[in-house]
Amino acid sequence: MQKTLRIGVAAILTIVFALPLYLAVVNVFKTQNQISYHPISPPNPFTLENLYSVVMRGDRLLFHGLQNSLFVVSVSLVLLVILSSVIGFYIARHNNRWTRLLLLLFVAGMMVPPQVTLIPVTRLLRFLRLMGTYPGLILYYTSTGLLSFAVFVFTGFVKSIPRELDEAAVLDGAGGFQLFWKVIFPLMRPATASVAIFLSLWMWNDFLNPLIILGPARGITITTGIYTALGQYSTDYGQMFALMFLSALPVLALYFALQKEFISGLTGGAIKG
Repeated sequence: MQKTLRIGVAAILTIVFALPLYLAVVNVFKTQNQISYHPISPPNPFTLENLYSVVMRGDRLLFHGLQNSLFVVSVSLVLLVILSSVIGFYIARHNNRWTRLLLLLFVAGMMVPPQVTLIPVTRLLRFLRLMGTYPGLILYYTSTGLLSFAVFVFTGFVKSIPRELDEAAVLDGAGGFQLFWKVIFPLMRPATASVAIFLSLWMWNDFLNPLIILGPARGITITTGIYTALGQYSTDYGQMFALMFLSALPVLALYFALQKEFISGLTGGAIKG
C-alpha cells in the first residue's frame, strides 16, 4: 500500500513539473489559433512557421539576444570560476578562524536576496560610470551571491582532495601558482562543471538585473529580448514559445556537454566538511 502511494505521489509530481515543459515545447509547432483554443493538444497540423518567423525577424532580436547573453555569461563564468576556485582553495587549505569567518561571510552572502542589493549596486555602477553597460552587468554577476555559491562548492570539494598531493608537488619544486593550476585545479573538473551549469543557467535566465542595469535602450539579453517581443495590445504566442524554445538550446547543450562531471561535482566534498 505504501509503495503504491509513493508511486502515485511521484507520478503526480512528475506530471505537475513536466506539464509546463510539455506546453512550452508543443506550442512551438502550432498555429496561433491552436495555441489559443487547444493549448494542451498535440500540434495538428504540425508547423515550423513560428521558428521561421523568429529567425527571419527584421530586428534580428533572437541573434542579438543570443550574442549578448553568450558574451555576458561566458565572460562572467570565466571570472567567477577563476576567482571562486582560488578563494575556495585558499579557505580549504588554511583552516583557521579567519578563513572560517571568511567562509561564513560567503555563506551569508548566499542568503541575501538579489533584489535587496539591486538599488545600492545601481548607485555604485552609476558612480563608476558602468550603468547601462555590459561590463557593469558582468561586474554585478561576479561580485554577488553567485560568487558566494561558487566559493562554497569549491571549498567543500577541495577539502576532499588529499593534502599529500600538495606536499608531493611542493617536494617536486612546484610553487604556489603551479601547485594550484597544474595539480589542484585539474582535479576540480566535477566541481567546475556543477558551478558552470548552475551559474550559467541562473545568469542566462536572469531578467530583472539586465533590465535594470542595461536599460531598455542600452542593449538586450535573450530574456529581456523576449520581454521586448511582447506586444502592447496583442501577443503572437507562437513567436513567444519559439523564442523561449530557441533560447533554451544553448543551456541544454552546456548541460549535456558537462553531465558526466555534474553528479560527481554535486557530491564532491560531501563527506569532508
